[in-house]
Amino acid sequence: MKEFGSDFHYIEAVRNNPTLFDLYPKSNLYANGRQAIQALISHEGWKRIWMPDYFCYEIINAIKKIDIQICFYHDNPLSNDQKEIEKLSFEEGDVLFRVNYFGIRALRSIIGLSIPVIEDHSHDLVGDWPIHSYADWCIASLRKTLPVPEGGILWSPKNHQLPELPKQSNRNILLVKKRWEAMRLKKDYIENKIFNKNGFRKLFLETESDFEKLSIAPITEDCKTFLSNFDIKDWFQQKQYNWHILSDIQSDKIELLKRETGTCNNFSFIMLFQTVAVRDEVRYKLIDNSIYPAILWKIPEDKPDAKDISDKMLSIACDGRYTTKDIVVLKSQLENILKHV
Repeated sequence: MKEFGSDFHYIEAVRNNPTLFDLYPKSNLYANGRQAIQALISHEGWKRIWMPDYFCYEIINAIKKIDIQICFYHDNPLSNDQKEIEKLSFEEGDVLFRVNYFGIRALRSIIGLSIPVIEDHSHDLVGDWPIHSYADWCIASLRKTLPVPEGGILWSPKNHQLPELPKQSNRNILLVKKRWEAMRLKKDYIENKIFNKNGFRKLFLETESDFEKLSIAPITEDCKTFLSNFDIKDWFQQKQYNWHILSDIQSDKIELLKRETGTCNNFSFIMLFQTVAVRDEVRYKLIDNSIYPAILWKIPEDKPDAKDISDKMLSIACDGRYTTKDIVVLKSQLENILKHV
């Protein structure tokens, strides 16, 4: 592979096993994940939402645009979320938002919870927790784990009524068209058919900014057709094969976030470092080798525990776009970089 990480390049959809629609036949699909949350909150009219302090604050800011009070509770990938939630004092009109961080958490009970529960399964769509969830609602951002230019999903394990979908917008159609183009150009770049990456990078950056301005819209027909023919289980299985190869890396510089049970699916190869300085040194060396890690997420200063994790972590994509051969090469590069920091 010419490079690792960053936005997906175009991948052909081939159906052999269940698709997203087979797993979640009764669902609403939106332009992105934040729209699924916004539509649900507007539909239900809750007064307060309890959000974990380790989370994507672009989504938090999107929620702030709705008439609902946001309360934070302590939770992150290293926390005992069940115990943290037991400490909360709920009121009528509240809703609890839980996150399956990096796909490493097993099925969670809702016994003892007196308020509705929303779960975010953006990082694992096929594990035991999302498939057998007890929550009132589940949401996920599709474009974080699947090779599509847009997409958010909302479903109800309890078969609650879903919000009515709005009409499609021309702005969304144009945005998706540009992102498909960017994905095809990136594919050409990886296959050495073109040699300048500025074209697709410009399109990705422009459309990422456009998502923030987009009004709530359903997913486009192009994306829906792609997903109806995309083998989601094989995609996630390849990711787990790839993760297991990378997890053999031996280094005292990193701590790996491992899944709780074999029914979980790792979102990516997550590395936790002891210091920010070492994390940053590794990050720059990875970029120099055309490996583009992500940092999840940009956390505000007033959330010190959550920010400490964000400041010391790196996420490296190991999903189904990469073959076993690709991952063996990536493993060798990672080992060499870690050895020399």
